[in-house]
Amino acid sequence: MISKIGLVGCGTVGSGLLELLDKRADYIAGKYGVTFKLLFVTDAARGTAFSHDGLNPRALLEILKIGGSLDSISPEDVSCDPASLFEEAKPDIICEAAPTDYTTGEPGMSIIIAALSAGISVVTSSKGALSLDMAGLKVLAVSKRASLRFESSVMSGTPLISLARGPMAGCEISKAEGILNGTTNFILTKMEEGMDYAEALAEATRRGYAEADPTGDVEGFDAAVKVCILAAEFFGTPMRLEDVRRTGITGVTSEDIKRAAASGGRIKLVAGVKKEGGSVIGYVSPENVGLDNPLASVSGAANAVSITTDNLGVVTITGPGAGRIETAQGLLSDMLSIARGQL
Repeated sequence: MISKIGLVGCGTVGSGLLELLDKRADYIAGKYGVTFKLLFVTDAARGTAFSHDGLNPRALLEILKIGGSLDSISPEDVSCDPASLFEEAKPDIICEAAPTDYTTGEPGMSIIIAALSAGISVVTSSKGALSLDMAGLKVLAVSKRASLRFESSVMSGTPLISLARGPMAGCEISKAEGILNGTTNFILTKMEEGMDYAEALAEATRRGYAEADPTGDVEGFDAAVKVCILAAEFFGTPMRLEDVRRTGITGVTSEDIKRAAASGGRIKLVAGVKKEGGSVIGYVSPENVGLDNPLASVSGAANAVSITTDNLGVVTITGPGAGRIETAQGLLSDMLSIARGQL
């Protein structure tokens, strides 16, 4: 089976997907009977490459590695406007991995709407668009008989969304709570090892976990956006960023870390969404988590979520919450689900 795809955004995550398409093509074809034919790659900063015959992911990676333009290796001339590309290429799946804006959802929102409106299925890592209007995007997808999947938007490639949709189908979820930001968990882990906040943040930046402006992570915005996505996916409840009770880790001190340890716990930035009375509540805040809680053992840049259900009790899933290949794996698993008819 050949599945025609297009990639929008080839920064860290997009290039990770290109690497997986290059290295795992034979394995995917042999195990799943699926061959992905890459028709185009477009990026606002890196240009556009397009071919009806399919592009070579390795050649694209080589040009990206030296900072070259994708235009220079494009076999065919085409508009870099995504909607025009979709019309010209007529792919089965759009992989959307462009940068995201939490306030506007752009450019992901426009890209996703354009693809779905054309009846093209979408896999995305865009947190902004999903947090703003997941319900509307799902309705559009259904109306156009297309699929919208977004495993990479929360916990990178760790299959939290798929777990709830698949093996846990039939369970009623009352709460999902965990560690949803790897950067802050790394900082708190380093503080527990003896660093102060500034030292731990500097180490996170050096390792590439924290951005030059770490506000989105350390003030809890990234985790809060993911809470909005879980509220919509698990409870069908729209939740905006401003609806989430949010406190970051900038006020956590070494003394707080020591007091938590003395009491038999650890400080973690806990993000969650739960039913409370007739409402759905979202929250992000540093908490002293007891050592008997599975979240306490999650260290470094890892993520974890405990899902409370009626039929299974509490189920905890732990795995990577960040990373180039890890996030790209989420896109790849969604692509395979669509290609195999799992809308």
